Amino acid sequence: MFPSTMQSLDVNLREAIEQGKLDQFIAEHGGETGDREAFKATLRSMAGKSKEAPAASPPDDCDD
Repeated sequence: MFPSTMQSLDVNLREAIEQGKLDQFIAEHGGETGDREAFKATLRSMAGKSKEAPAASPPDDCDD
């Protein structure tokens, strides 16, 4: 089956979590495998990439 067809027949992950059907989701998708290298590349690209907070601006010296 193609993913678009499967999506209409199976419970998607969000629905499974919301409806308490995670066991059903796992059973329906147990034989699926992903692209290990793509997954690793995604994790590597995300790891340690948190943006630092911008430096605070200096206090304003005006007498408003």
